[in-house]
Amino acid sequence: MTTEVATEADEVPRQRSLQDIEAFLEETPREVSTPRPSASMVTAVIPTLNEKEAIGTVIDELREEGFNNIVVVDGYSKDGTSDVAQTKGVTVLHQVGPGKAGALSTAARYVDTPYMLVMDGDGTYPPADAHRLLNHADHYEEVIGARVNGRTNIPRVNRIGNWLISTVFRLIFDVPITDVLSGMYLVRTARVRNLNITSTSFDIEVEIASKIASTRRIAEVPINYRERIGEQKLRRSDGMRILSTLFWMGYYNNPILLFGSLLSLSAIPATGILVYTLYASTYLHVWHSAYALFGGMLLLFSGESAVISLWSLAAKRSENRILTELRSIREGT
Repeated sequence: MTTEVATEADEVPRQRSLQDIEAFLEETPREVSTPRPSASMVTAVIPTLNEKEAIGTVIDELREEGFNNIVVVDGYSKDGTSDVAQTKGVTVLHQVGPGKAGALSTAARYVDTPYMLVMDGDGTYPPADAHRLLNHADHYEEVIGARVNGRTNIPRVNRIGNWLISTVFRLIFDVPITDVLSGMYLVRTARVRNLNITSTSFDIEVEIASKIASTRRIAEVPINYRERIGEQKLRRSDGMRILSTLFWMGYYNNPILLFGSLLSLSAIPATGILVYTLYASTYLHVWHSAYALFGGMLLLFSGESAVISLWSLAAKRSENRILTELRSIREGT
């Protein structure tokens, strides 16, 4: 009798778990597979600031590729950029809010197509590569164009900064994105409207990718990158702003991994203290017991922080795999 009662008791939470999973799968209707989106379902959004030399060529190339819904969001250029765009017969909006983030927020309120193709107006991104992004639009909420060919056209300092930020992004969000700062990406318009954007500058790319990465519906495809026409807009101060945004996005997504990784860096001063203590003991015949104790404790603390970070990363990856599998079941794929 005792065994039967225990077995029935064990079945209750198991049945509840199955019921919870079934409820989760029934919360959202299954998505129906749709044909590949066409260029008519896309609005090309071009944020500009003093891009008179290149904007006309960019608009012409977009039209040659079948993208006729074009919106230029001008940041009050002083060189007549908006005038050139208007002569090309495209919609010109004057942005509300500062920086590139203000331009995208302004465009999101105007665009009425399912997708937005965001690209810089300096001629660096070939519109022909937009079709590569469009090929995957029905499976992801954001598809980023990773600048694989022509990276020598990116200034060296920018390449190093992009590598650093993209590496940290992959570590925090566990997504295979190698060029999170790319200025060419395809994103669902409704998703942008619902993001509650707080960025004010070039960190907008990181904020959008960070918030979408939590859903695992983000990907990248290789594209070409050409030499810039006109003056470089990205400044070194923007790099610090981007790192700051990445920090806060990481804090909200996986704070244990973020702070654990930072605290594990205490291994650097700990190693320095222990090396000095060993040097003083061997060559100066002076034993700094306090230094040795402090360095050892600090090294132990950094090791524990690293272990906690790895545990958090493993737990997050397991969570992402489970959510991906549940989403696949729900969508019938």
